[in-house]
Amino acid sequence: MIPLERQRSILRQLEQQPSVSIAALVQELDVSHMTVRRDIRRLEELGKVISVPGGVSRPERLALDLSHEVKEGLQPAAKQAIARQAAGQVQPGNVVFLDAGTTTLAIARELAEVPQLVVVTNDLAIALAVCESGSNQLYFVGGSVDMSNQSSQGSTAASQIGQFNVDVAFVSTSSFDLRGISVPSDAKLAVKKAIHAGAVRTILASDSSKYGRVASLQALKLTEFDAIICDDELPESAAEGIRDLGVSLILTNEHLQH
Repeated sequence: MIPLERQRSILRQLEQQPSVSIAALVQELDVSHMTVRRDIRRLEELGKVISVPGGVSRPERLALDLSHEVKEGLQPAAKQAIARQAAGQVQPGNVVFLDAGTTTLAIARELAEVPQLVVVTNDLAIALAVCESGSNQLYFVGGSVDMSNQSSQGSTAASQIGQFNVDVAFVSTSSFDLRGISVPSDAKLAVKKAIHAGAVRTILASDSSKYGRVASLQALKLTEFDAIICDDELPESAAEGIRDLGVSLILTNEHLQH
């Protein structure tokens, strides 16, 4: 059986069940573990499957973002660890953009001790946190407000983001795979692209639970990021795929670069 036929067989099995073990695929396809892993890797690069421990599953389709309140209660330890790593990427005096999100909110709190920063954000909770710390200069990007996520979005926000010369931008996401990060709306798409366009360095800060989720619009390719900061629960196949793309991967328990 040629690789394309094996990959089609894997996809057919995933049409019938949400996940399949590697052991089952080895038996079904009558090939080695290594061959199955190569086939899964190719399908993962195409965004058709997601590796899970011991097997493979279908990507999770994300229609809408969760609310700010719900997000803040998810993966708090991972977000804090990511925030500590992120703070190490910032130098005193930098202009830092913090994208809307609860992971970036954790980063904002870590940056309170870094002197002479200029913080730019489109997130109301982040703006309030910076105001409360009172230690850094703050610019809030206005525009149409996403009430659920308590952040500005759309063309007005994107236009204002373009006015800043940003040294380091931390981008958040609710969904990413080896192809890139994705968003559920044009309004969010405009903001993500503007952040990347205006920054010297763009860093994706996301916990591993977001990997394998896919929204309708691709915002940025992974290769458009200078680095990705994630927790150590990221599947090894995903970590290998990111490194193979030539993108620096910073895990919360180690620092790996290509």
